[in-house]
Amino acid sequence: MPKLKAQLHVHSKQDPLDNIRYTEKQLIDHAAKLGYDVLAISCHDVVIFSDDLKKYAEKKRVLLIPAIEKSIEKKHVLILNADIQSQNLKTFEDLKKYKKKKTDCLIVAVHPYYPGNTCLQGKLEKNIELFDAIEYSWHHSKKINGPNKKAIKIAEKYGLPMLGTSDNHLIRYFDYTYSIIDSSKKTDEIFKAIRKNQIKIVSHDLPGWKLVPVFAEIILRKMVKYFGLR
Repeated sequence: MPKLKAQLHVHSKQDPLDNIRYTEKQLIDHAAKLGYDVLAISCHDVVIFSDDLKKYAEKKRVLLIPAIEKSIEKKHVLILNADIQSQNLKTFEDLKKYKKKKTDCLIVAVHPYYPGNTCLQGKLEKNIELFDAIEYSWHHSKKINGPNKKAIKIAEKYGLPMLGTSDNHLIRYFDYTYSIIDSSKKTDEIFKAIRKNQIKIVSHDLPGWKLVPVFAEIILRKMVKYFGLR
C-alpha cells in the first residue's frame, strides 16, 4: 500500500475571510515541489474547486480534493469532498442532513480547543457523531501544545482518528504539520484509510517565541483585508 503525503486543510487567495497572498495554482505548485500526493484547498464558506484546478493538479501528480471550512453556528468545521450545497449549511442539524445525503464526504473537527469564538470547544462533544476525524493543528511549540493534547484525549475517548494539517495561511509554514496516509491515491480509499486511522502525523514544533507573532500576523492580514487597506 502506498504512503501518501497529504495536506488537507489549507487556504488560498480566493478565501473571502483571510488575506492570503498566493493563488490556488501557486499553492498546488508548492505542494508538488514538497512531494505532496494529496491536497485540499479549504477556503472559508466557499468551495473554490474547479475542473481547471483539478486538471492542473493532476499534471503535477497531485490529487486535489474539493473542500470547505464552513462556519456552522459560528463554529468552523472542515468538510472534505464538499460540493456547492455545503456553502448553504448553517446549523449542526443542516450538517447532519448533509452528511446523511452526501455519504462520500468526510467531516473534520478543526482546531477545536484553540482560543477564539470560531473554535468548536464544547460543541464538538455535543455533536461528536457528525465527525470522522479531529485535527492536530500546526500552531504549537514543544512546551505549548495544550489544545492539541485536549483534542487527542477527545479523539481517544470517542475512537476517532487525528489528522495532521497546516491550516495554512502563511506558506512558509505549509510543511510544518501534515499526514502520511496508507492508501491508494483515490478519494474514497483515502477516506476509508483515515476512518481506520491508517495515518501518521508529521509535525514540527514552532519555537515558543514565534507562536504569538505568527498568530498576530494572520490576524493583522485579516484586518487589512476587512478594512480594504490592501
